[in-house]
Amino acid sequence: MKSWVLNPHEARKFISKMIIIDELPFRFVENVGFRRMMPVCCPALNMPSCITIARDIYYLYVDEMVKLKEYLVHACQRVCVTIDAWTSL
Repeated sequence: MKSWVLNPHEARKFISKMIIIDELPFRFVENVGFRRMMPVCCPALNMPSCITIARDIYYLYVDEMVKLKEYLVHACQRVCVTIDAWTSL
């Protein structure tokens, strides 16, 4: 058996990822049902506000953008960018 220690930064990161993946509004963390469930699941976590979640999601975006830039610089020789702008009546 392993002992478990709450990492609040990791918990907030996964709440942010849940909001991104499920396409939820930032205010989801302020919903009554979510606020009632979280103390049961993780009593030691201080619930973040929607502003904190929005900031955390922005930081996730910046981190992923840096990773993508590094990948493109080191692993790719060429990049082809195309768009489909065709419209039809």
